[in-house]
This record gives sequence, structure tokens and C-alpha cells, in this order.
Amino acid sequence: MTHREALEESLDESGLDSRREHAALVALCRTLAEQMDDSDSGPSTRLTAAYLSALKDVRRAITELPPVRTAPNRLDQLRAIREVPRPSKKTRRDS
Repeated sequence: MTHREALEESLDESGLDSRREHAALVALCRTLAEQMDDSDSGPSTRLTAAYLSALKDVRRAITELPPVRTAPNRLDQLRAIREVPRPSKKTRRDS
């Protein structure tokens, strides 16, 4: 599997590719993955470091995405009835 194929699989699985706020990061990762695949004598140390750094940023962005649910859970249903918004990470830290 090429770096580009592995990257595309990760992006498809996570849904990160469809998020506009991460478009620049996704484009950078695609470019770096293509350069990794195209290097005949093996990627340079700088290219490898840049690619690994970008992958870490992708991983961080994926973990910050809201969880995907097919159906609302019981707590979501109760919040909808009472119209109480879901607490944000910032709100939870301040408490």
C-alpha cells in the first residue's frame, strides 16, 4: 500500500476530508504522501519528518472530531426535551 492510499483510507474512515476547516492540512498531507511515494531513492530525512509531523496533526484533528452516532442516546434525548445544550470541552474544564 502506498502512503497516498493509506492516507486516503484514513481520511475516508474518519470523515476528516469532508471538514472544510481542515482542508489545508488534508491538502498538505496528500502532497507529502505523493512525494513520499514518488521518491526513487527513498524519501529524505526532511520529507519524512515533515510527513510524520503532518500525520500527527491529522491524528490530532481526527480525535477532535465529534463522535459519529447513528442514533441519539438516552442522554441526548433527555437534553432535547429540556433543550439543554451539550457541554463543550472548555465548559467541562472550567468546572
